[in-house]
Amino acid sequence: MNSRIQVILFALTALLLFASAIQQQTRLCKFKELSGVVYSNPKPELTWNNFLDGALQDSTEAYLQQNFGFREPLTRFYNQTEWTLFRYSQVAEDKRIVITRDNWIFEPWNVEEYYQSLTYEFAKDSTELVEKLEDEAQRLLKVQQLLEPYNTHLFVALLPGKELVCAEHLPENPGYLKKKTITAYEFYRTRFKELGINHIDLGEWFVQMKDTVSYPLFPQTGTHWSNLAAIHSTDTLIRYMEHLSDSNMVNVKAGSVWQRTLKPDADLESLMNLIWPIQKAPNMFATAIYDMDDAAWRPRLITIGDSFYWNILNHTPVWAVFESVPYWYYFSTVYFGCDDLHETRNINDFDVLQEVIDADFVMLSYSTAALYKMSNGFSERLLKELEQKQLQTIK
Repeated sequence: MNSRIQVILFALTALLLFASAIQQQTRLCKFKELSGVVYSNPKPELTWNNFLDGALQDSTEAYLQQNFGFREPLTRFYNQTEWTLFRYSQVAEDKRIVITRDNWIFEPWNVEEYYQSLTYEFAKDSTELVEKLEDEAQRLLKVQQLLEPYNTHLFVALLPGKELVCAEHLPENPGYLKKKTITAYEFYRTRFKELGINHIDLGEWFVQMKDTVSYPLFPQTGTHWSNLAAIHSTDTLIRYMEHLSDSNMVNVKAGSVWQRTLKPDADLESLMNLIWPIQKAPNMFATAIYDMDDAAWRPRLITIGDSFYWNILNHTPVWAVFESVPYWYYFSTVYFGCDDLHETRNINDFDVLQEVIDADFVMLSYSTAALYKMSNGFSERLLKELEQKQLQTIK
């Protein structure tokens, strides 16, 4: 009897190994790709040197770990087992996400920003940080003033991070021990008012309305604002642009609202690569609609900022509101700025000054944890080019 069981187990093992090898070579079965950034390990080539020094074995092992048959379902099964039995996730262990006791998920830099601020990532102390932030504020003021003759309206959208709005769900003892000093958000929201820099503080607005709205502003297991929050924020930003330019634009609002439980906004949870979603409250979802005002002005908007703007692009009809919406992601990669809207290019491929002068609005759009690096060198570069243009005009 024992011999028969051993034969069966051996046969099953051999069958699984054979099936895995066939799947690896042919990819007959199609599975959903695993989420997350993957650095591909190329298939190694046999040489005399890498065979002798052991490099071939190491590179072959790394390649097989990424390419063995049925990798996707087996990885999800393994991850689900660890999460269900031990509440363990390798992604959290690697400090790529922070999972709280009530199944809320945050990015680690948002947690750090709340408890000790990200000051220490950009300056040795608060004095040095304030100097850097003040320099940026002064540059933005000068750029704003120099763009006025061209009828280009520069403004800053101070966006809320998840830690600002959902602080009650943060972990209690994150282990951050450095003294919390002034944050970039606290500095800018005060200094912009004093200097007269065009800005809209959506962070303050979110905090004020979090207990009065009937929908979540941030999804439980995602990092960006929710679908409805993005729609209402877009409407608010449009109305602010109308105020800046004394104009009438196409307005956006949310249509009928429904619960979305099958496909929650869970960009952080997706990194865990589980079979079943984490138990959580359903998100509210709506389709953005806009008024059909033929007399409305459709301006050209350039946005420079972090990934929060993607939710506006993905959830609102920006193409009906604006003539064009080039997105200068972190003032590096340009999306929707070419004739082929699917093409991306580097910002250095463009005449930045001319693009800005031709625009009606330039919005710097950064969330709380990303405000330390606003505007990713844009203000410094544009100020230099504007001053040079001004000198050439005088000559």
